[in-house]
Amino acid sequence: MKEKIENWIRELDESSDVPSDIVALNFGLYETEEGYCIYLTGSEEYDASDDDWACEVDYEPEGNFIELPSGNMDWEEFLEKTKRIISDYLSINAEHLPMFEGRVVTIGFDDGDLSRIR
Repeated sequence: MKEKIENWIRELDESSDVPSDIVALNFGLYETEEGYCIYLTGSEEYDASDDDWACEVDYEPEGNFIELPSGNMDWEEFLEKTKRIISDYLSINAEHLPMFEGRVVTIGFDDGDLSRIR
């Protein structure tokens, strides 16, 4: 799971040119019949007190989603594991991921709260 997510983020970064007016990126999560899906979108707006900013999708990179099997994880465990993987990867590789440079990054399930990871 970790390697698949990290490879996906690296591929997104290498193949995407994020417009300069995008101030925030969100890793959205939702459940599927086979497991979970992670997608990435961007917005020209960010409001730390109102997660609805993430509904204003102003940017969607090509290949912006990845499907992962559940591995018998419930949604809370999947969220925490995914949050840790992405947060660690962005921190360790910050200078090699210009897509995320200077932008707020959040993560969360579509029907839940967002957590800021950068």
